[in-house]
Parts: sequence; structure tokens; C-alpha cells
Amino acid sequence: MNKWLILSMLWWCGGVYALVWREGGGVPVPPFPHFDKVAHFALFFAQTWLLAKAWLCVRRPVPVWGLAVFALCNAVASEWAQAAFTVSRQADVWDGLADMAGAGAALYAARVLENIRARRGGRG
Repeated sequence: MNKWLILSMLWWCGGVYALVWREGGGVPVPPFPHFDKVAHFALFFAQTWLLAKAWLCVRRPVPVWGLAVFALCNAVASEWAQAAFTVSRQADVWDGLADMAGAGAALYAARVLENIRARRGGRG
């Protein structure tokens, strides 16, 4: 187990806390419209990037489809949990799409980095 996988697990726990266990009551007005979508994008980008980095740092191919399925399951589960276990939050398809956009952007970045490394012959 490398540090990126450990960081990913910690990030996931923080995300579960932020999305499900921390109620939204008393939260100030968001700084701009759809701020929550940006937060969902960033949360899932970071989670997926940390997972991809676990493979990148040991020079192994990133399991793009496996990580995409993980992100999808995580997005569906987090939206369901918000609807089922919170009073102040609800499931939102747009949040799920923002989640998947963030994960997709991280996987794209990982793939680009893999291609750059392959062109350099594994250096960098």
C-alpha cells in the first residue's frame, strides 16, 4: 500500500463525512450559484486523481474503467445516502453528473500523463 492509496482512503472518509454525516443546516449562502456542483466536481476529481496516482507512482497502467466504475458507484451511493440519511440534503442527478465529470477529468489527466511518460520512454 502506498501513500497515495492511504491519502485516497482518508479523502474518501472526509467526502462521506462532508456529503452524508455533516448536515447542511447553518451553512452560509454559497459564494456563487451552483457552488455545490463545483464542490462535487472537485471532491470526485481529487478522489479519482489520488487513486490514479497510486498506480502512476509505481509505473503501472491506471485501471481507467475500474476507477470509472468505482466513481459511478460512489456517486450513486453518496446521492442515495444523502436522500436516505439526511434531513437538509437530497439526491440530485446534477450532483451525480458533476461527480462523474470530476472523476472523468482526473482519469483524462492520468491518461495524458501516462502517454507523456510513454513518449519519453518511461522517464518523468
